[in-house]
Amino acid sequence: TPATGTAMATEQLLQCRPGCLVLLLLLLASVMMCPLVWSSPPTTVGRPPELTLLAGAAEKGAVCLDGSPPAYQLERGFGSGSHSWLVYLEGGGWCSTVEACSKHTKSALGSSNFMEAVQLAGIFSKDQSQNSDFYNWNKVFVRYCDGASFSGDAEYEDQDGNRLFFRGLRIWEAIIDELMEKGLANAKQGPPCRLFFWWFSHTTAL
Repeated sequence: TPATGTAMATEQLLQCRPGCLVLLLLLLASVMMCPLVWSSPPTTVGRPPELTLLAGAAEKGAVCLDGSPPAYQLERGFGSGSHSWLVYLEGGGWCSTVEACSKHTKSALGSSNFMEAVQLAGIFSKDQSQNSDFYNWNKVFVRYCDGASFSGDAEYEDQDGNRLFFRGLRIWEAIIDELMEKGLANAKQGPPCRLFFWWFSHTTAL
């Protein structure tokens, strides 16, 4: 089940080899308890991290509101930060009605068809003078498109008979699985405790 799968993914993160500390930073930009919307201006140096669509999304049922594959942007770490990871969940506001969620499918808040890679600053900066803690870490910006902050596992129809997929729980599980294959499984550290909270998505299914 999705809950079991998420629990297994979390267990994998916690049970790495002896001496290994894995703390996964899950920051929801729209949540008041984590006021980490940085005021630093967007950087204009270099290209933004590539927008990566989740592989096998449809088969896993891990899809955006409109059924398109979810996406994330991965900035590879380097040097002493090559085995350190930061994962950030994009905020976007919940859609509280089927009608409102249906409108989200016509934007990047509900469909990867409207997404473009965005330039990242603040805790994503590679400038050590601006971001001394995380400048050389592996940094992941998980794009928001499920309507319920990565916590749902349901399906509805809108007023026009279009299917709406509230699959945030599956998106979270599947993206973590993919990141594990890309190096997260070998992570040696995450951010300090003052900057993170664990998101137990398997306990908050819609």
